[in-house]
Amino acid sequence: MLMGNTSHNGQAQGKVSAAAIKQLKLEWQYDFHSQVVASPVVVGEQLLIATENGNLVALDIKTHKPSWVFHAHGGIASTPAIAKDIVYVLSRDGYFYAINLYDGSVRWRFATLGEHYFSAHGMYGWPLTEKPVVDPWDFYLSSPIVVAGKVYFGSSDEHIYALDAQTGALQWRFKTGGVVHSSPAYGDGKIIVGSWDSAIYALDVDTGKEIWRYQAKSEHLYSILLGIQASPTVDQDSVYIGARDGYFYALNIKDGSLRWSYNVQGSWVVGTAAVDEKAVYFGTSDTGLFVSVDKTDGKELNRFNTRNWTYTSPVLIAGQFAAFGTMTGELFIIDKHSAKQHWFFQTPERKADDFSIVDKTDGKLLAQKIFAKPEQLHAALEQVKYLGAFVASPIWVGDRLYTVDANGRLRVFK
Repeated sequence: MLMGNTSHNGQAQGKVSAAAIKQLKLEWQYDFHSQVVASPVVVGEQLLIATENGNLVALDIKTHKPSWVFHAHGGIASTPAIAKDIVYVLSRDGYFYAINLYDGSVRWRFATLGEHYFSAHGMYGWPLTEKPVVDPWDFYLSSPIVVAGKVYFGSSDEHIYALDAQTGALQWRFKTGGVVHSSPAYGDGKIIVGSWDSAIYALDVDTGKEIWRYQAKSEHLYSILLGIQASPTVDQDSVYIGARDGYFYALNIKDGSLRWSYNVQGSWVVGTAAVDEKAVYFGTSDTGLFVSVDKTDGKELNRFNTRNWTYTSPVLIAGQFAAFGTMTGELFIIDKHSAKQHWFFQTPERKADDFSIVDKTDGKLLAQKIFAKPEQLHAALEQVKYLGAFVASPIWVGDRLYTVDANGRLRVFK
């Protein structure tokens, strides 16, 4: 499932040396001919990829050929979760699906009240007299988790749902104050999830009753510095989560009290943080950083300059490395302790830069091109995606790095 498990700690199993990391080479690739924002998932010999053309594809890892294809009637922007031979995923068509892992047949489906992008009046400076503006950075739908026979996910209809994992029968639902594209995490008998109302909720795993909520900051002039788009990470007695208000938070899982906050200098934190025994790791948007902070007090330990928006969630490899991608089609693997770069990859589209939106001197996106015309912002973001942007997060399985870019190109490095 997203970030590997119900706590979202992002830790990959296995051992690999620094020398092996430096020698990673492209082993094979596959083109899905569709935008992809959901992260890949490997189970057994199958690699599952959800695409924005509505397909969920199971690839055989050995033959590199599809085993089956499931098609929804809307894009799938939700990272699949697998439990007991069932694949769970949410589609923009307004249905949550339970799919047979072996043949792609539908076990059951559950109708939400509708899935849509977050939008607001006056966003990014548009006139308040206009219709609500869709947020072009609202990439994801909520990704599910499975805990003790129930599957949990959030919805654009502002609810958190708990369903029976075998039958799809509704167990409970909870109404938040905004769109829920954050993916729930589990810990201490609680389902933890964020909402676009800028609140983080802790709900009783069995009943859905609210135990606590923490309200982050929000502004409503341009509706930019508001909302919880990221997903929470649970580690022992703490919850870690980034927000679009320019802060990253550590909360007490018992009562939701604030332990510390890290100032991201006006940047969003969209990806889910990874955590180990000492630190929390996450990327930022406008400041173009990948940072690690001490998980006990929130003090910065080190930072790595990605130069551009980093929305992917990191994967921690072999207790030493962190892998992540940027919106400009670049992949990095660094030493998580020192922030020293060990490996780097650029997509061919990033190297070509057909739309000339990357500064050739410093490698940063040219803001004057992307933000010059508010009415063309959505089109400009599509140009960024055309660079082979990494919106889907990388994963590490065995001795391989699996990545898929926004253009739908899967790459496997070994």
